[in-house]
Amino acid sequence: MTLLKRDRVSLLPYIKENIYGLNPYTDQITGWEINKLNVKDYWKYGMGEGVKVAVIDTGCDLDHPDLKDNLLDNGYDFINDNDDPSDDNGHGSHVAGTIAASNNGLGMVGVAPKAKILPIKSLAGDGSGGLKSIVLGILWAVEQKVDIITMSLGTPYHSKALHDAVKLAHSRGILLFCAAGNSGYRDNIMYPARYPETISIAAIDEKLNRTDFSCSGNSLDFLAPGHNILSCVPDDSYAKMSGTSMSNPFAAGCAALAFSSVGKMSRRKLIDLFSKYTLKLKDPSHAGIVKYEGNGIIVPINPSLLHN
Repeated sequence: MTLLKRDRVSLLPYIKENIYGLNPYTDQITGWEINKLNVKDYWKYGMGEGVKVAVIDTGCDLDHPDLKDNLLDNGYDFINDNDDPSDDNGHGSHVAGTIAASNNGLGMVGVAPKAKILPIKSLAGDGSGGLKSIVLGILWAVEQKVDIITMSLGTPYHSKALHDAVKLAHSRGILLFCAAGNSGYRDNIMYPARYPETISIAAIDEKLNRTDFSCSGNSLDFLAPGHNILSCVPDDSYAKMSGTSMSNPFAAGCAALAFSSVGKMSRRKLIDLFSKYTLKLKDPSHAGIVKYEGNGIIVPINPSLLHN
């Protein structure tokens, strides 16, 4: 049976630049987003310990030195229906590294370097997959009792099966982070990011300005760094990528930090909490407009500022 266009889900378009000269055995470097948003300052409160993040994507490089220590050993491949979710694209490894690349003094480091990644391959090497493989990935992640699901993928079409899976995960207390989409501010946010049970993320650049490629919409929750993000790709390598595919795992990493330092919480509570500490856009054409900035630029939470 031929799948209709509306039955397909694909990676959101992104820009990739391979990085040469950096390998897992050179001194560790940190990306601009780690430095500019002072992520390291929050590691004294928690680094993602005890948090399980399901990455539904193209799989993961299971042997990458910056990833392997933080990978759970029960990932799954819903494209080939086996228990080897190896990455034959690079996108999934990059997402996983942004969240939880190890703080081992070598290569690069993720936002929550002690969180654990459950790699789920629901997209093929060309970055596409059927809705069925995404839905199965979500349902399986629920069975594995993860804390967070991240999906840097999308479709312009609503799907009842996809929404039902999202609602089930949400009902189990799982946070679902989804990339908003990269077709520009005139286009509405993609699914599943548009569903009210998810946390939708658009992208900012190094100057903390909203990127031109980010979709807009009143269902947008936050902005996060998504331009020239350095992370892992297969064959012990690294690349810089740009897209809401990259801002989404940064936000998921911030949630993992919060879970390990403040405690696990519901979607509504996390949004309310993060919204108190977001940075706001300075661009007068977008600042303060919900569909462009949501609640603002997400940053890690300092637990010492919280009041019970």
